[in-house]
Amino acid sequence: MKMVKSAFLASAAGLVAMSGAQAADLPVKAKPVEYVKVCSLYGAGFYYIPGTDICMKIGGYVRFQETAASSSSVTSGPFASTGSLWNREASTDYQHRVRAIATFDTRQQTAYGTLRTYLLMGFTNDSIDGNTNSLYSTRAFIQLAGFTFGKATSFFDFVSTAAVAYNAGHTYSPDTGDSGHIVAAYTAQFGNGLSATISAEQARRRGIDYLDVAAPVAGITSTGAATSPLTAFGALAADQGGNGIIQDIVGNIRVDQAWGSAQVSAALHNANASYYGSGTTASTLVEWNGHPDDKWGFAVSGGLRLNAPMIGPGDYFQAAIVYAEGATRYASNTPTSTTVSDGQTVAISIHNDGGFTGTQAAPGIYELTTAWSVFASFEHFWTPSLRTSVYGSYLNLSRPDNLNDAMCASGLYNLASAGNSRATGCDLDSVQWNIGTRTQWNITKDLYVGLDVIYHKLETGTFNSAGTARLVNTTAPGKGTSSTYLTGDVDAWAATWRIHRDIVP
Repeated sequence: MKMVKSAFLASAAGLVAMSGAQAADLPVKAKPVEYVKVCSLYGAGFYYIPGTDICMKIGGYVRFQETAASSSSVTSGPFASTGSLWNREASTDYQHRVRAIATFDTRQQTAYGTLRTYLLMGFTNDSIDGNTNSLYSTRAFIQLAGFTFGKATSFFDFVSTAAVAYNAGHTYSPDTGDSGHIVAAYTAQFGNGLSATISAEQARRRGIDYLDVAAPVAGITSTGAATSPLTAFGALAADQGGNGIIQDIVGNIRVDQAWGSAQVSAALHNANASYYGSGTTASTLVEWNGHPDDKWGFAVSGGLRLNAPMIGPGDYFQAAIVYAEGATRYASNTPTSTTVSDGQTVAISIHNDGGFTGTQAAPGIYELTTAWSVFASFEHFWTPSLRTSVYGSYLNLSRPDNLNDAMCASGLYNLASAGNSRATGCDLDSVQWNIGTRTQWNITKDLYVGLDVIYHKLETGTFNSAGTARLVNTTAPGKGTSSTYLTGDVDAWAATWRIHRDIVP
């Protein structure tokens, strides 16, 4: 019996040893893999960054579009500054654009609310630029506890022109939505959709012209490789102003309800001038020439959006009107001084904030330009994937008589002869307006194609009683050394076709 017991214990020990050896041969258990988790707090497309509590969405889009324009001048769309000039040799009536954008949106919960950062960057390649890509970033901001710091949309703005038009960049509205604007703002929420914002923003300036030049010119002499009136006339519309070191102060009061939205906004703008002097040489534009005391410009706006589900699900109307003195860029953010021609007819619209004359010892006038604009649109959904919008805008630029006469008599804008004034038929006030329609088909939720057609009209100022402007341009093909143009209204149309794919919008 004793021997049996000893044999049993030995066998058990052997089994334990064998089990230990086999266990040693088993692979070590791997550490758990940390998979990317969906973050549902902020909507579709957000994921937790591994190892953090930060949610991020990576998005963007790729776009291709083509624009064709009438043979007069492209005054709208992405090629306004380089469109069809005045003859077949210098025209670019048909152009295309490729654009690609990447966006990065992060959110994180903190003791002070949601911390958000947003970055948008990309490139644009226009056929007029050959194979040159223009890299840029139009959004880069931080938001926390009602504060916004960085490049975003101006808090003065209300309407979104890009939402209803492909040629939105050249409609006449204050919208900074596409290009963005540098802001430092605080928004207070009062409940029931009511909010108010105060913001220090990048100054929107067009420049203050110094209008006393050494010698008024009888025409325009272009330099370099200017090939058209569009380039040559625009060359002398060179605004100058102060450094713009004071930021604009912007405020708004806004309400958002089920019926739509409404907003009133205002901006205070320092329309400061540069030094007395023509600025043609380094010796004439120096600090000891002195400068006028600063003037303050302003802008006010009212906007309204009305949802119209009684017409169709998703339908809405939006409109905004702006009045500005010495702050014309609030009435029209994108287009600058414009000169267009059609054959022997030339039209001009001068965008500046004002002008001044005189010297430090004998100051002259210092007056501001007035501008007002209106933009309105209506969008109708025929089906959930097919929509059509109709939009239009209007811009009026006017000046006091003394400012107008000084601009007419100056070398900057004297396109005919010295001594011009309203009394002699020189009136540089102008009106620009357009109307357009865009139809878009969303093939899928993130892919659409569409067509936008816009008609543009420039009702020009006049340069003298004869309504003539003289161009001196030895490089203009087919025009010789001197040509005289009649001033008159010019119109144009442009059509843009686009295909666009959003990547996690």
